[in-house]
Amino acid sequence: MTNEEFIESLRHDQKTGNTWCDFHPLMKLLFCMSIGFMTMIVFKWQYGVVAFLLGTVLTATTPYLKTYLKTLGVMFLLGCVFTIVVRIYVHMGDEGAVAFYLFGKAVPVSAVISCLDLVFMIEGFLGIFMAFFLTTPTRNLCYCLEQIGMSATASFMFLSTFACIASVKEKLNAVRESQRARGIETEGNLFVKLKSILPVLFPVIISSMTGIEDKTLAMSARAFGVNKKNTALRTIAPATVAEKIIGFGTLTICIVATVLGKIYL
Repeated sequence: MTNEEFIESLRHDQKTGNTWCDFHPLMKLLFCMSIGFMTMIVFKWQYGVVAFLLGTVLTATTPYLKTYLKTLGVMFLLGCVFTIVVRIYVHMGDEGAVAFYLFGKAVPVSAVISCLDLVFMIEGFLGIFMAFFLTTPTRNLCYCLEQIGMSATASFMFLSTFACIASVKEKLNAVRESQRARGIETEGNLFVKLKSILPVLFPVIISSMTGIEDKTLAMSARAFGVNKKNTALRTIAPATVAEKIIGFGTLTICIVATVLGKIYL
């Protein structure tokens, strides 16, 4: 991209060409929060499955499907281990129909349903929020929050926190590459990776924190804290009528579904 093309791109509202990625961040957040908290409050596997499938369908329209499925696959395995160890044991003495026998002990249907409720609540809740965070740049969300009253200082702190996390990850990767170049083993099982990372983790974190302080001083030198309306280099188009209908409509539907779910399920 030439300098002229880059400058011209900043004269228009930021668009990627993908419907879900370009959905207004606040309406998208309202949409995902409504479904996510409905799944958590009702705590029934049916709602979790719906939230998980919806997150999968939305992410499938973007380039982030592989990351989405990989992360939720790990969470699914961890959730299964947790439910087998804890949930089934807790409900082992429940009365009712027997689903199967485990090590000679009867596992009731209620224990299986309890496990499904927990696993799919986790999958649904995390899935719908991953569909939001994977496809919504943090700076776009902060810009929209500033438009409805959030202070620029709070926005800067929020962005700096996420930038610090990304900086730590990048520096750790650079350290691992330099260690590998020196013949130090950095690939292998979890213990090998931890052994190579732990000695340099603290210095990397301190270095990233120092970077944040440098950014703060630079912003102060540019009169960032002055009590006037701030301008933005990148702009996001206001939410359309259709986006508002989808956002607030989803909130209404989820409230009704939560009430019905607590009554009938």
